[in-house]
Amino acid sequence: MTHDSPILDVAGEVSAIIRAQGLEAAVIGGVAVVLHGHVRTTLDVDVYAADADQLAGALRAAGFAWDAKHKQFSKAGVPVQIVTPQHVSTPPRQYQDLQGIRTVSLADLINIKLRSGSSNILRAQDMADVIGLLQHHAITSRFLPRIDKDLRPTFRQLLRELRRK
Repeated sequence: MTHDSPILDVAGEVSAIIRAQGLEAAVIGGVAVVLHGHVRTTLDVDVYAADADQLAGALRAAGFAWDAKHKQFSKAGVPVQIVTPQHVSTPPRQYQDLQGIRTVSLADLINIKLRSGSSNILRAQDMADVIGLLQHHAITSRFLPRIDKDLRPTFRQLLRELRRK
């Protein structure tokens, strides 16, 4: 994704809505991974929202189109998917703005991706994202206290495997 990417433009617009409405919400998924430094492609904007109905109403009011068939919004041809607290198990603890886009902290992003990737074999991209973030940030075992306790064995295993490379 480049700085003139329609995906980043839509993520920026969603972030502006989140800030204007004071919502507990943030861009996660592939856009967040890119913002945190691991370059990869993505085709949509995933948004965590503590209150999905509140975010959905704000997106509708801002002219985002609802696609009932795919259960997602869209703007300028970019799909926007709302992720609820039930989808992430542990809600993010810290939000931050990167390049004008409201996202989650690196630790929260790694926890979200690690949980998703280790609990569903079809979410291999999530594990690849974790590996990419670990490598990009040269993360060591000192990061362990920021990882959810139930995810620490998987995190340790990833660190061990990366050291063997």
